[in-house]
Formats: sequence, C-alpha cells, structure tokens
Amino acid sequence: VWVDGSPWFSMQEGLHKLQQKGHEVVVVAPEVTLHVKPSKNFVMKRYPVPFTQEEFDKGIKAFFDITFEEGSFLERYFKVLEALKRFTDLAFSSCRHLLQNKELMSYLEESKF
Repeated sequence: VWVDGSPWFSMQEGLHKLQQKGHEVVVVAPEVTLHVKPSKNFVMKRYPVPFTQEEFDKGIKAFFDITFEEGSFLERYFKVLEALKRFTDLAFSSCRHLLQNKELMSYLEESKF
C-alpha cells in the first residue's frame, strides 16, 4: 500500500507509540521514496523498483509545476490528469514489485507480518 507523502507523516507518530510500548515495528518501503527514511524507531525492509529517485522526483516536480501553471482551466485539467496518471503508474509499479519480491514476501510471511 502506497503511504509515502503526507500519510507517512501521520503514521510516524503511531509507529513511535507502538515502539514505545515494546512492539517491534517493521516498515516495508521501496528503495525510492519521497519521505520514508530509515529510523532508529523501526526496522526498515526495502525492495527494488524499476525507476530511479531522479525519475520519481522529476515526476512529482512536474505534477506540482503543472498544478500551478498559467492557462485555461481545461488545459491545466488535462495536464494535471496526465501527470497524476504517470505518478499513479509509479505507485502501482511499486506495489507490484513488492508483491513480486519472493524473498521479502517470504520474510514477511515467516515473521507473521
């Protein structure tokens, strides 16, 4: 499940509280992320994705740039829609690669994740 960006900031407090109560917290994240970074408060398990950090950052920047462009509503609407589709494709690709990662999925299954 894609939780990078603002959902990640919301989750961090809950993860910290779980860790304080003695739970082992494991975060599974793609190698390319916006905000999910390793921390002493949890174990980080990463998996590869078929795009680079540079491609990911470029897609996000393009989305925000288009959002604030000048022009008619209709022009901006279709540009934003296309940028959102590209960003969504990256998110789905990331999820697909997680589920296809046999080693990580075995680890999660064995650890009763």
